[in-house]
Order: sequence, then structure tokens, then C-alpha cells
Amino acid sequence: MVRRSLRLFAASFTLALVTVSPVRAEAEEPTPAQDMLSEILEYIGDEFLESEAGERLEMSAEASAAAVGESIKMKFPAPRIMAEDGVWIQMESTAARITPMGGKAFEFSLKLPHSLTVSDKNGQPDLRIDWRGGPMRGVWRADLETLSVIRGNVYNVVLTDQSQTPEHNDGTIETISLDQELTELSPGLWSGPTAFEMTKLEIHPAGKAETISLDRLSLIGETNDFDLPAWQAMMKVLDSTSIFSEAEFSFDDPQIVRAAQIIADMHGGADNYIFTLSGLRFSSQNKRLFSLHEMILNLAYDNDARPGEYSLALNLTGQEQAKISIPPEFSPQLAVLKLHLERFPLRQILTVPLREPAPATGLQTGQYDAILANFLLPLIYANRTVIHFDEVTVRAAAASLTGHGKLTATENSSLSLVGEAQFSVTGLDKLILMTAQQSISGGVAPQLLAVLTMAKGMGRPEINADGELSYVFDIVLPPDGIITINEIPLNLL
Repeated sequence: MVRRSLRLFAASFTLALVTVSPVRAEAEEPTPAQDMLSEILEYIGDEFLESEAGERLEMSAEASAAAVGESIKMKFPAPRIMAEDGVWIQMESTAARITPMGGKAFEFSLKLPHSLTVSDKNGQPDLRIDWRGGPMRGVWRADLETLSVIRGNVYNVVLTDQSQTPEHNDGTIETISLDQELTELSPGLWSGPTAFEMTKLEIHPAGKAETISLDRLSLIGETNDFDLPAWQAMMKVLDSTSIFSEAEFSFDDPQIVRAAQIIADMHGGADNYIFTLSGLRFSSQNKRLFSLHEMILNLAYDNDARPGEYSLALNLTGQEQAKISIPPEFSPQLAVLKLHLERFPLRQILTVPLREPAPATGLQTGQYDAILANFLLPLIYANRTVIHFDEVTVRAAAASLTGHGKLTATENSSLSLVGEAQFSVTGLDKLILMTAQQSISGGVAPQLLAVLTMAKGMGRPEINADGELSYVFDIVLPPDGIITINEIPLNLL
């Protein structure tokens, strides 16, 4: 119900753009701007009506439209979206101003309502969302069926459960903002920044002891030379196939083949996006169960400068958990993972359906394991894909692990991988002592103590740059598959 409500909530924000054609006086000839606007609204309105929930639009009175200079000002009295299953979403009256910019571009300003109500399947009010905020502005590209520019923000959002007696405040959000500006710097290729931010989320559903709070969630990115027309065409093709909605699919599905052809011809461009989540807390009965100070995830690729190279960086700080089986001083407070792929054949994998003979020949529909083994892994082996672990860090107050390494996909290797890595562990002696004390009470501590003691024996003791005793482990994965740690073969242990 929540996911459905959020989808309808998002749809309502663009209602003025996607559902109603302007009303014209019979005695007047329509202007070219009104004709162009009507075509856009009629097309997107059809898309809205053909949605999976079968929504339709109702209003308390007839919508109106009037020319104001080169713009068209539209009013929508108390619009209500009705779904086939009985769920409806009711809004306050709203208005929009749309201005043709030439070609297939239209500038819009949408005056947002300040509340909406969502019903249950019995038609009874279930959820009310109230907020404050200014208009939402942007640019609609009719030829691409997308918003190239969109800016807006709302604040003081309140979620109210109307199914309760009395009504219950389910949560609040301090601010939500969205700012995107894509520009066509060369024909068909779009570039520009995107930023989304939500602050001070508090969720405490009626009848539940659990609460969730979040200080900030943001997504900031930069897109360069993105083939937006090809992307839109591919998404339209995928929307018409069952590849994402059913457990089985066939590579010879004409729609999947068509999508693969679009990908083969698509210009990859470059992207760099940073997702940040901070101040996450889960609590129950006013007792904190879990908290995370911050998570930062950075994803980037540049198919122009470095085709086949993709990077990922994950940083977690300040994790706290109420129930842990180890002393707090050994609980991780910092975790860092930085890696990048070289020669990863993503485009070749996504265009497998174009290969001759058809890759699904002789396979039953939906045999994912067979497709992976017979067609995808050979592409990875042929390209000798490399995974670079630039940094691996796990740090607690009393212990830490750091490392780096490289793995290369090799078909002739016993493990399908060859490579090497180096890890350094501090605080191992303290960890062994703590585990030895716990082993008195049984459980898994005795087995863990044996593993830690063996690891200490295999490690090479060194004094690190901070003057701490650390144990270093040089790990090698050779083609014969016999892994060695500090030149000790593991098959001898």
C-alpha cells in the first residue's frame, strides 16, 4: 500500500502535464502553441490511462485553459485519480503554466497543491500527506518524452494515518528537493548535473513499537554525453516485455533482441554519482537497536576515456548495534571498500541476444545458470576482466584490517581466477585473548579461537607506520589453484 501510494503521489505532482488537454472556445481558432500542447497532453494522458492500475482522472468541475501571451495557463479543480481496484487519490485544486520554447520543448511551472489523500480499496480515506512548498518548474521534451530540466522543493511534510481513530501522525519529512538540468551539447548526447536531497525523516507507524529516523539522504551526480534518445527507446521496449516481471524469459524474444540492438548502437558516455545516507537510526520502545553515522557510495564510469572500466567506492562510518556477540571495542566503526573493474564486457553481455547462433538455442526458457556458464563467463574470460581492490578497510577501536589486491578472470585457472592480495591485521593478540576467555562457555568460540591462533602463526609480524604490531598476509592465487599465504600452501594445512 505504501509503495502504491508513493507512486500515485509522484504521479499527482505531474498531473497538470500529463492528463488534460486545454479547453478552447468554439468560436476561436486554436493557436499553434495550443495545438502543440494538446498533442503532448493527449499522448501522455493516454500513457497515464493505460497504466497497470488502470487509473482515470476525475475533477469536481471542468478544467480550463487560457492563453497568456505565448503561454497557456491551466486550472484543474480538485482532481481525483481513480484506480480500477477502488483506490483513489484526491488533491486540492492546482494550476500550471506552460510555454512553448520552440521545437518539441515546453517550459512549465506547476503550482503544487498542499495536501492529498489516498484511500484504501474500500474507498475510505487511508493516508493524508500535507506539505508546504513553491512551484515545480522545468522543461518537458516531447520528442524524448522526458523532463530535461526539473526543479522543485517541498518542506514540512506530514504523513497522517486516517484509518486510525483518532488519526495518527505516521511521520514527518523536513525537506525534499530535486534539481536536474540536462543540456544537449551535441546531437543526441546530453550532459548535466542531478541532485536530490531529503532531510529529517521520522517514521513511526500506528500500532508499531519500531521507529525509523534519518538525518539526510542525497543523490548527487554528473552525466556526460549520455545517449538519452537511445535510453528512452530501450526503456519503452523493456516496458513491453516480461523480462523484469516474470521468472522466465527467452533471448529470442523480439523485444529483447530489439533492446539489445539499441544497446549495441548506444553511446555510453560517462556518469559519476554519489549516494549519501547519514544519521540512520532504528529504535523500538525508545531503545536504539541500530544506528549508522554515514554511508557514502560512489559509482562512476567513463566509456569514452576508459571503455569497460567501472569503479565503486563504499564508506561506512559510526555503526552501532544493540545486540552484538563481541565486545564493543571490536565492533567495526569504519568500513571502506574501493574497487574498479577493467575490461568488463558489459556491452557484450547486454548484447548477447544479437549473436549468431542465438545464445538461447538448446536451452529451456529462463535457465539463468546455463546462460551464465555458457555465454556470459566466456565473455569475461575472453576479455581477461580484472578486479582491482584498491582499498579494503575494517576498523574497530581495538583492531583493524586493511588490504588491497587484484584478481584476473582466467578460464584455464583451477579457480577461474588468478591474482594476489595483501592484508594487514592489528589487534589480533587482543582478539585471541578475548576469544579464549569466551571459549570457556563453549559455543563457537573454541572453533574461532583455533582459526585465529592459526592465522597468527601464518602471519608475518611487522611494526606498521603507526607503531602498532600488525600481522601481514601475502595471498597468492596461482593458475594451479593452490592458494598460498606467506608462501605456505593452504592444501598442506
